[in-house]
Amino acid sequence: MGKHYRKESKKSRIIKITIFFLLAAAALYAAAAFVARHERRPAVEAPISTSADKDEEKVSEKEDFGERSAGGEKRADNERPSVEKKELEEKATTAFERNADKKNSQGQKRVAYEEPEERKYSGPLPLLAIIVDDGGFRLDYAKRAATLSLPLTWAIIPYQPCSKKMLELAKEKEIPALLHLPMQAITDRDASQYIIGKGMSAGEVRKKTADALASLSGVIGVNNHRGSMSTADDSLMSPFLDELKERSLIFVDSRTIGSSVAYAAARKKGVPALKNGGFIDNVSDKKAIETAFANALPAAKKKGHLVIICHFRPATLLFLEELDKKYRNLPVRFVTVPEMIELLDAQGGGEKK
Repeated sequence: MGKHYRKESKKSRIIKITIFFLLAAAALYAAAAFVARHERRPAVEAPISTSADKDEEKVSEKEDFGERSAGGEKRADNERPSVEKKELEEKATTAFERNADKKNSQGQKRVAYEEPEERKYSGPLPLLAIIVDDGGFRLDYAKRAATLSLPLTWAIIPYQPCSKKMLELAKEKEIPALLHLPMQAITDRDASQYIIGKGMSAGEVRKKTADALASLSGVIGVNNHRGSMSTADDSLMSPFLDELKERSLIFVDSRTIGSSVAYAAARKKGVPALKNGGFIDNVSDKKAIETAFANALPAAKKKGHLVIICHFRPATLLFLEELDKKYRNLPVRFVTVPEMIELLDAQGGGEKK
């Protein structure tokens, strides 16, 4: 009995030591993950909220603005944007029905724009436009979205592996497409990595915008990719919007920060403009997306028209495929971005000033 008892005790000690090391390893891993999250700031972990001043950050897919063009061929130096390979992190406010933040804590050049009045759309049903962002990476995702009868507007990042092919597909399926233009966020240190960034001259901003538009000829307009710093800086937004006005293009302010001046500046310049009312897929979970979308319906009813943004992601595509089966029975009228602007302008209460 004694020998058996000692043998069991030795085995027990080995088990305890093993458990101890496993717990220690888990603790170290958790600590490292905690530090990494606070250094990089993780994706938003909640569905759309109504907090006006939050500037939450969502993480996008890895995007390569380096050596290759949308078709995979080498670009000439004059075609290559000054953006290197980097995991772009997006600043994403998630509020419906919010006023612009008038603070200028980051030192951007602010202009005292009054937020333009948005009259309520008076049609029989409120208008709802869905933009699908971050196109240019997965053509298979685009092909799935292209089969839907649900009115959608695509937003395609320039210079990506599938950017041009995705735009060709959109044209083939008569889906309006926006240029999803990368802009600098507050957390970005190197402005040269973005098409529109801090310290750029008006001429640089216009040329970079024109080059990106030329790379995706046929888009109906532009919305910003990231850009919490750039869109709050009128010295950057003014020449950018001048380029759009000259080309008679639409602008949608993605509202990645509450202090954005982009929408108000567009209205003042006479650029047909809309602004994002909320991101519905900050959490890549279909149920969370469904909840966020459900929150958008009463917001659309209250305002009369609403733009919401989602992304080319697996959970989002599943949601859109289900929505496609029932959207005609919902108490809103689904429209594309250009249709919304046309309808608003027709009744004289739209976003164009």
